Amino acid sequence: MLQRLFCLLILATACLAATPDKTRRLLTDAKEPVRIVCIGDSITGVYYHSGGMRAYPEMLQIALQKLHPKAKVTVRNAGISGDTSKGGLARMERDVLAHKPHLVTIMFGMNDLVRVPVADFVANLRQIIQRCRDAGAEVVLCTQNSIVNSPQRPVAKLAEYSQAIRDLAKAESLGLADCFAAFEAVRSQDAVAWNFLLSDAIHPNMDGHKLFAETIAKTITGQKVSLRDEPPPPNPLAHTFKLLGEGKPVTVLAMPPYDQQIEPALKKLHPDAQITVKPWPTAGKTLAELETAAKAVRAMKPNLVLIAVPGHLTEKTPQAFHQRYAWIMNWSLSFGPQEWDVVVALPEKAETSHADLARRLVRAQDLSFIEPASGDSLEKWLWAQKVVNPQDIVFRASLDQTEQRYVEGLPPGFEPEKPHDVLIALHGHGSDRWQFIDDMRGECRGLRDVAAKHGVTLVSPDYRAKTSWMGPAAEADMLQIIAEVKTRHRVNRVFIAGGSMGGTSALIFATLHPELIAGVCALNPTANLVEYAGFKDAIDTSYGSADERQKRSPELHAERLTMPVALTTGGKDTVVPPASTLRLAKKLPRVLSLHREAVAHSTSYDDTVKAMEFVLREVAKQ
Repeated sequence: MLQRLFCLLILATACLAATPDKTRRLLTDAKEPVRIVCIGDSITGVYYHSGGMRAYPEMLQIALQKLHPKAKVTVRNAGISGDTSKGGLARMERDVLAHKPHLVTIMFGMNDLVRVPVADFVANLRQIIQRCRDAGAEVVLCTQNSIVNSPQRPVAKLAEYSQAIRDLAKAESLGLADCFAAFEAVRSQDAVAWNFLLSDAIHPNMDGHKLFAETIAKTITGQKVSLRDEPPPPNPLAHTFKLLGEGKPVTVLAMPPYDQQIEPALKKLHPDAQITVKPWPTAGKTLAELETAAKAVRAMKPNLVLIAVPGHLTEKTPQAFHQRYAWIMNWSLSFGPQEWDVVVALPEKAETSHADLARRLVRAQDLSFIEPASGDSLEKWLWAQKVVNPQDIVFRASLDQTEQRYVEGLPPGFEPEKPHDVLIALHGHGSDRWQFIDDMRGECRGLRDVAAKHGVTLVSPDYRAKTSWMGPAAEADMLQIIAEVKTRHRVNRVFIAGGSMGGTSALIFATLHPELIAGVCALNPTANLVEYAGFKDAIDTSYGSADERQKRSPELHAERLTMPVALTTGGKDTVVPPASTLRLAKKLPRVLSLHREAVAHSTSYDDTVKAMEFVLREVAKQ
């Protein structure tokens, strides 16, 4: 009871601390970007304790965006393992002030208490604070988390340093995020729940970092926010998929049964993949023995680790199970930012409480998991990851053996055994393959949304250059990409679309290869390259001759465009004047021409959707 009252008193005192008013106003007004830097040690930095992808600074950015959705917030992580307040002071200019922060959060103490006397600790913090103030930045002081008592780091000594931080915040009229008190408040309610905030004796896991971020966000904004349901990072196979996309070999360390399943499953996604599987035996092993074996993982440097602890393995207490299971994951991760992928398969045959405990620990580690008991097969799970994470794919061009790229995005509900349509989206002049994958302009969102709605695979190639206008080299790459996609998937029909240069190129490719294209959606294109005077140098580079301009002018070969074609044009378009496209529209048998007299060189979201839907609808009538 006394411990609980003590924690409540500390929290109440924290609420009386000064607030960073300037930063709070910037967040509320949302008129200019807000820059925050978090400086500290390994508890601040991105290390294995919290999954190797994020720590509380990254979660603080998410928390602030939740509270202020219109604000543009950047939170920079300046945490370094083993650092102290002395080291932080020495690197202030490089790691903090150079980024011109509006606010700096300072969290030191865990290493200071074993190396730096408390008086020197406070003196260092004072200098850090003054450096921030001199640069015009506000400051929030943060206490660190409470810890498991040990001879090296006694709880009483950490409490002393935490109190020194509170006293300094009061003396300097600074905002205080009392994370120590927040952790102790959890412990006063439930000691097991407190234990599950930690990755080891002193470092929080991601659940602990979420509590950090919630506490700091409350100090900054005066508002409560919950990060409890914030999922792990969205691409748990980022390293693996990148290597596969680039055609590079992949090494997998896997526990049974995944040591037998992973190679054929990955080859379903990438038939030519080079996979080396190193088994991680579990038969007859205890949790302690698996933890010991995990210590060898970092030296192996695999590209993917698949952890599948057998369901019958347990310990006498939840805390003991937590310690063993957490360290199997900890040792399987690289020390700092993730250098390889780590995925955990939950126990398939285990008591419900055991499975729930494992699930909780994996989420607290900020890792993704496979759940066999819910029907997740490895292959099904892999396809699901590929659906939500567009893949950047490298291929060797047959034309000249150069390395070329395209992005492939699978639609929601993709089923590899069923045939799917493909939409090739061609970027505009000066852009690249990612334009139609993640750009938020109306044309890009419109094509993405229609593709997702109709279960269409989206393929977006570079087609040779940022300024390519579907010259012979780009055409050869397109033919190779279509053939490759058809080899990897069961393809029904191929559609082609694009905006500006991409719209022009879509018309050109369909004119040259009408047998391959079921329908065209060309947004703000030109249809006559003979008369078009724009981007002359780029087009001359792509085509090389007047004959190629004639060959690649869709208006001059309109009879070849027998498939459904949707065209959008703007009456005030001076970049790509609409005249040739309007003439082409009159020559086509199955066409939707959306001409907006008051519009310049752009197409709205609604017109993009209307145009692409027309093409799909007309093809469906056949």
